[in-house]
Amino acid sequence: MALRLFAAFAALFLLVPANAQTLPTEADLRRHIEILASDDFEGRQPGTAGEALAVSYIAAALSNAGLLPGYRGNYFQPVALISRADGSVTLRSDGPAGARTHGGEMLALGTRERITLDNLPLTFVGYAIDIGEDDGGAMGALRFDGQAVLLLGGAPEGAGTTPSYRRRIAFFRERGAAAIIVIVEPDLPWDAAVTGMRFRQTYLASHRLAPVEAILSTPTADAILSDIGQSRETLAATAAAPGFASVTLDLAVGFDVTTIIDRYDGINVVARLPGTGETDETVLFSAHHDHFGICRPDSDEDRICNGAVDNASGTAALIETARALAQGAPPVRDILFLTTTAEEDGLLGARAFVAQPPVPLDTIVAVFNLDTIAIAPAGAAVGIIGRGMTPLDTLIDAVAAENGRTIDTSTDINGFVRRNDGWAFLEQGVPAVMAGGSFTDPELLNAFLRGPYHGPDDEIEDLELGGALEDTWLHIALGRAFSDPARYPSPRR
Repeated sequence: MALRLFAAFAALFLLVPANAQTLPTEADLRRHIEILASDDFEGRQPGTAGEALAVSYIAAALSNAGLLPGYRGNYFQPVALISRADGSVTLRSDGPAGARTHGGEMLALGTRERITLDNLPLTFVGYAIDIGEDDGGAMGALRFDGQAVLLLGGAPEGAGTTPSYRRRIAFFRERGAAAIIVIVEPDLPWDAAVTGMRFRQTYLASHRLAPVEAILSTPTADAILSDIGQSRETLAATAAAPGFASVTLDLAVGFDVTTIIDRYDGINVVARLPGTGETDETVLFSAHHDHFGICRPDSDEDRICNGAVDNASGTAALIETARALAQGAPPVRDILFLTTTAEEDGLLGARAFVAQPPVPLDTIVAVFNLDTIAIAPAGAAVGIIGRGMTPLDTLIDAVAAENGRTIDTSTDINGFVRRNDGWAFLEQGVPAVMAGGSFTDPELLNAFLRGPYHGPDDEIEDLELGGALEDTWLHIALGRAFSDPARYPSPRR
């Protein structure tokens, strides 16, 4: 892999011409997007030849712009990934009615290609909706080592805002459960539950999973629970009582599970524009370069999800922001430029960077993420995804106004805050936002999200680059402002 990357890297230097002008043009953005979103790059799926071509192109562009390697002497940060797909499952139980093997609607995934678990005590944990409380609620002090936990999907009537399904699963992973079994809520079609279980089954190799994670339909669960005179309805009534934590059922379970597991590396690209050395602080620009690769079956005429808008456009803007900043006077603070892998799988490249950053996280004073920017025309108002959540807003608004941009102070677009790489930084207390015009016109945004988004029609034809260019200019100005302690003083730590 390293030799292939080196060869591609060397060849792609020839594709990235040095550019002497100070500010980029639409043609500069289009050139990058046309290459990154071309069929030759096959949708830039992590771990593929298409991603290798993409990261080589990006690193070459940043190197040609005058930036130095930004990750431990290298432009590349490998990100170890694991993808899982379901194979087969056998579920056994042993209770007062004796040992049984069960069929019905079930799906299970393991942490190894083949895994067998026997005689796990079955602990019913209800809906586990109070784990979102600061003390973990009624289960805050409990562990589930060596147990199978039985969890109800959904929430009881009138529960209000509850922790996500994924957060609940993560709680039991962290508490040592050997198996996590979810009974799908009765009004959710089984096919939809299966689709949900299969979605985003790509993880960082370091990610903690339970040895077996499974879903059962309500009829299948009732058939198993009938051996001890129980049903979902009776258990749900028990779980709805105030202060419910867990109860051990008179049933032990076992599994034989096969799982299709693929292990591979995605690649982040990291480059550094050195500051004058007067501070140990850093400003960071990020954009994800990955997309969904060859995403349609052989029978389809167009099989490639090219990801021109999402997110060759943000990657192009990052490259041109880096080039323009490198041409100016050296900044006071260092500036890092990061393009991430596996964002579409759950911000995994950003999480890997945050877990092993090349600089201490508490020295990063601001993160500006660029994602899906080729939507709005020139003249779009500047909004901030993450407005009100960081100390960055005041200077962003001032810089936008200095550049002749209208400011949209609405916080409606904060609904996207967990759906971009900036969230991986925010979770760790690093101020991160997305600033620009692509998300301030709901009609244009929804037309993209309901149309070409995440499909094979997100291609280079008919790209709207007027707003993308203005957003690139804005980020150049943000880089100059936030890298200057005179304009953005060092935050208190």
